[in-house]
Amino acid sequence: MGLMVSNSANSPMEPLPAGAFMDVPFLLEMSLPRRRGGWGWYAMGGFMLLVLASTYAGMQSQQVNLILSRLSGIAMVGLMVGMSVMTWNTVRRTRTEQMQLEAIEELVQLRRWPQAATILNGMLSQPARSDHGRIQALIFLAAVLARYGRYGDSITVHDYLLDHVDLDPGTEYGLRLGRAMALLQEDRLFDADRAINELRRAAGDADSAGLALVEIFRDVKTGHPAEAVEIFNAKLTALRQQLGHRCADAWALVARAYDLLERPADAQTAYANATLLAPERELQRRYSEVAKLGGKYVASPAPPEMR
Repeated sequence: MGLMVSNSANSPMEPLPAGAFMDVPFLLEMSLPRRRGGWGWYAMGGFMLLVLASTYAGMQSQQVNLILSRLSGIAMVGLMVGMSVMTWNTVRRTRTEQMQLEAIEELVQLRRWPQAATILNGMLSQPARSDHGRIQALIFLAAVLARYGRYGDSITVHDYLLDHVDLDPGTEYGLRLGRAMALLQEDRLFDADRAINELRRAAGDADSAGLALVEIFRDVKTGHPAEAVEIFNAKLTALRQQLGHRCADAWALVARAYDLLERPADAQTAYANATLLAPERELQRRYSEVAKLGGKYVASPAPPEMR
């Protein structure tokens, strides 16, 4: 059976193609940009040889010189047309790749995961037009794989990008956050702890809400609810400012922490805050720990447009 994902937080689950769909090793290999042949240089070289031959032959025979001059003119026109067609084709393909990336970004923002996955699968199944376009597509791929619950494959893509691509500091830090979260979801706790330590060193004195969320998740997952609550309370301002509606994740996880501490009133308040920012079903899908709160605490009513 195919994977089941949803178009949006409240839409019914949709099947995706089964089999080799989104085969990560295949996509990583096939999407590598290929060296393109320098046909323009070969054509230019051939034209120059024809001009030299025409010049030499002209010294031997006027008739041969006339024939070669005409051939040179035809070759020049053909060369100009060929170069124009090649340039137009390159620009068209580059523009198509950029349009695909913009479409994927919009689909991810709209939570239309099956459509985003389909475009990514097709785009990465052939050589990319540019390294930059391929990197952008792989970053989207890592996020979409995580949305499907394919955390192992998502980690593979994260590792590939971090090991083989020279990224700007902000992008690299964001990828490391996603990788740490995926490691926790996969119960690779030793690797996750090492990844969190690397994130701490990279963040330095900066107040990183993403790192705080990862640490809260780790503490809830490993049975340290008091530490999770402490981090949440210390970083709540940063969580609100930097995460926006995704602060719902932190509220949901701290609700589970309060539940483990047998503080039901605090757990109810936190759960209500979480489900005010994000649909209950979506939060339970993201974290199996939050799913344990379903039916135990009352969720906030969804806005009319989300029903």
